[in-house]
Amino acid sequence: MIFQESMIIPSIYTRDEQAAIEWWIEHSPLYPERDDLSDSNKVAEIALFLVQERLPQCITIMEDCSKVFDRKFWDCSVHRRNDLLSPIHLFEINWAEDSVPALSWPETYYATFLPGYNVYAVTLSQNSCDSYDYFDLAIGCFKGDKAGEIAEKAARAIQAWWKFQNETWSQWAWYKVMKSGLINADLAWQLRNEVWQKEEALVY
Repeated sequence: MIFQESMIIPSIYTRDEQAAIEWWIEHSPLYPERDDLSDSNKVAEIALFLVQERLPQCITIMEDCSKVFDRKFWDCSVHRRNDLLSPIHLFEINWAEDSVPALSWPETYYATFLPGYNVYAVTLSQNSCDSYDYFDLAIGCFKGDKAGEIAEKAARAIQAWWKFQNETWSQWAWYKVMKSGLINADLAWQLRNEVWQKEEALVY
């Protein structure tokens, strides 16, 4: 793939960002325990800058009743691209069972078009970096223009992520759709049941 065909690339991405995006596109999808995820995280932060305050957040209450936010916000290195990137919220799930007190394991998904590269980056975000050493990862990419096509291709990238977890770590199925977006709850549950076929479908 020839990346420098578009003059827009050097105008809205730094050289380090270009290197990260190009390596990531060539090696996508990237998964923990199989790949170095530093570039995956860089791409996710580029894609999610405008919505970072909406991403899953863990708040710790200290003895003095002060609040400590685990998620750290980041700056945008090239502000002109903020007018060009529009992250699309896909949906959010909770891996944890509601019956477990004070336990929540949210994971939210976005698709963001990367100008110049003409691909959508599919990202996941959690409220902790304990699982993957990063809060946010770009797990797959695809080309597409129409809304229905974006939803379908993003859904398959997310499903591939779930399959990796199930096959590699014997990860249990998630429990709940917390928020719908471009991908509705019905499709999310369909994708879930295709991965964890032997598990009884849950009522939602």
